[in-house]
Amino acid sequence: MATAVFVGLSTLDIAYSVARYPQEDSKTRAQDQFLGAGGPAANAAVAYAALSGRTPALVTALGEHQLAQLIRQDLDDFGVAPIDATPGARHRPPVSSIVVATETGTRTVVSVDGSQIVAPFDPAHVGPINDASVVLVDGHYPELAFGFATAARKRGIPVILDAGRWRDSHAGLLPLVDIAICSKDFAPPGHTDGLFDHLHAQGVRYAAVTNGDEPITYSTPDERGAIEVPSAAAVDTLGAGDILHGAFCHYHVAGQAFPQALRSAAAIATLSCAHLGTRAWIRALPDQASR
Repeated sequence: MATAVFVGLSTLDIAYSVARYPQEDSKTRAQDQFLGAGGPAANAAVAYAALSGRTPALVTALGEHQLAQLIRQDLDDFGVAPIDATPGARHRPPVSSIVVATETGTRTVVSVDGSQIVAPFDPAHVGPINDASVVLVDGHYPELAFGFATAARKRGIPVILDAGRWRDSHAGLLPLVDIAICSKDFAPPGHTDGLFDHLHAQGVRYAAVTNGDEPITYSTPDERGAIEVPSAAAVDTLGAGDILHGAFCHYHVAGQAFPQALRSAAAIATLSCAHLGTRAWIRALPDQASR
């Protein structure tokens, strides 16, 4: 049973750690390397699986390219069940190249985002949401996002939006969203009210804005506030936001109130920043983290 369904982008991430960023037109020997599935929805699904011990569904565009097999294998290794919206397609999946500077804990990503891939919505794929307690969409494949958000709404299943940067498709998607967790870069064009007021006017009941290691601000029908993010020395911030979203889904499904679920998720995201890549943190999980 898929207690959570994640809908959106999957990439192949290739990350190299170095002490500091290389100079232009130079060669640098990396300290370490990470290779695995990436993308907002994929990383969130892996985080959910790690914390819950259950197998979430990931609806994404994979196809039959050889690189897609690496993504499938990584998802399988970490307990995620992919549903391919583009079966039989021969497109190359998006590949992200990442340089992690460990002395500063920062990363630089060069990637394509899947915008050249058409991932149609197929009603035959919505089966997993019948057992789901939450559906997260990252908006990268608009047809999939609209289709699954609409289907979840009809079944009374909460829809969570991972809102990074504004996309044109968000205008139509927001009225289908119950919870929006946004980055500081999320800026709907033309709105003159505050972001929280704008989101609530679109029908979003619960909203939060993350800003790296700065406090997470949030708004509910009853209150507004801020949550401190635990401080820690960062080795690699790659995917921290994605991991926060997946962790939030776990704690939300587990019954934590909105602010507490954000607080618990922020602790997991901070833990992930102490490790290279988006998987090593799982081995460092304390026993109580998944409760």
